[in-house]
Amino acid sequence: MNAIYPLFDLNSDSNSPKRIENGILVLANNIEIEKIASMNLSEEDKHHIQETQLCLSIDKKLHSPSEVSIAFIISCRLLKRTKVFIRYRVDDLKKVTKIRDDYPFVTSNDVTSTIYDAEFKRISKIFYSLNIFKNISTRTANAVYFLSLAYRSRKWLESLIFHVCALETLTSSAERENRITEKFANRIHNYIDYDKNELNRIYNIRSELVHGRHKWNSEEENLILNRIAEEVCRTVFVKILLDKKHLDSFKSDENRINLFENR
Repeated sequence: MNAIYPLFDLNSDSNSPKRIENGILVLANNIEIEKIASMNLSEEDKHHIQETQLCLSIDKKLHSPSEVSIAFIISCRLLKRTKVFIRYRVDDLKKVTKIRDDYPFVTSNDVTSTIYDAEFKRISKIFYSLNIFKNISTRTANAVYFLSLAYRSRKWLESLIFHVCALETLTSSAERENRITEKFANRIHNYIDYDKNELNRIYNIRSELVHGRHKWNSEEENLILNRIAEEVCRTVFVKILLDKKHLDSFKSDENRINLFENR
């Protein structure tokens, strides 16, 4: 009993099924469009389902399809800036469900539709660690939740805010602190050596919004800041997820803060 998710805007040189985890595969699209229940599907819907190269197959006896599909898309987005998203789910009885909150992509010069065969191994590692990470504590679960909202946001400004929320959840102290903007920038700079001025920019716009001081300037500026926040968030998460010692640091607040304050 599998749930099948066509993976849109994803191209690959992979010809064989790629195992993400037990019961979770990326494989060639073999959906027979003439056999699925087509109620409420437009001709455009049918065309998109039929033309998609690859699908995510999830064994419903082993996994929650909705949770796995979100974690998989996050894993692809953490791999690199990619367009991959989902729009439909096809179940065993050939029933098609539209996914209401499909995934917009970040417009950028380096955005890609391609995930190469060799890169699926890295996606599998990110996916595996992401699921361990989100179950460590309420803090880690919240950070992953904000990250998922960032990738599912329909507006650049919304995406920016959720990326910054994810970063702040990762780096903030469990105790009340002063000079939080400075500490936010310092801790992330210490961890990934990112420019402090850019870190201050993305945190300040978050503060201006939540405190009612933000003045909208332009969609272009929102996009630029969102690209910065997305890049920072991706770099931080991947560094944590692919290093077991860093991931384990989140089991205690003291070790977590030390991770970001010690170079």
